[in-house]
Amino acid sequence: MKLSPLSFILFFLISGCCKDVIENTYTLNDYDKAIIPYTTSQELLFTDNNGVEVLALSTPRISTVEARRDGPDSCRITEIEEVSSTLTFSAIDLTLDIIVTAAIDRAFGINTLTSMDTYYQSRFQLSCEAIVNMPLEAQVTTYSKHDFDFDNVYVFQDCTENSSIENIVFSVTRGLEFIAFTDGRYLKLND
Repeated sequence: MKLSPLSFILFFLISGCCKDVIENTYTLNDYDKAIIPYTTSQELLFTDNNGVEVLALSTPRISTVEARRDGPDSCRITEIEEVSSTLTFSAIDLTLDIIVTAAIDRAFGINTLTSMDTYYQSRFQLSCEAIVNMPLEAQVTTYSKHDFDFDNVYVFQDCTENSSIENIVFSVTRGLEFIAFTDGRYLKLND
């Protein structure tokens, strides 16, 4: 019996592929899952340094599990849980993607976009220097700027050094509280 080259190719395609194996699964704890408080779409009203009100729209937080491969031909998969939400300030052409991920460093970050961007312009983290190896609940702090004081908040800094935003202040109970711009402007969430 003579086998055609197509039969050999088909045989190797079927038998040569490996089966996916989940090697690691990283999940968020209950605190990390609830750190983004936007459970429904919301309209959030902010006031800028000139007293002008600016509207932001939030999306409800979503939880996903991402499957990452060790390489393009790898069958080893690592599952990583992530919770995210988006805030859009259409009047000032600014979008903030807020992400908490169970990656090894338990990253909590905010990425910024404008309507002209096709990729994130700035990435804001709690620390740009090194991976902070402590739970998120232990990283809350106090922050003061423009005669405003904030307690039990996270203060994000621009890790790309190319943003017009200096800091972003975020609380677990209220979400985005304050944005300080490098030129002295700010946006503060109304009480």
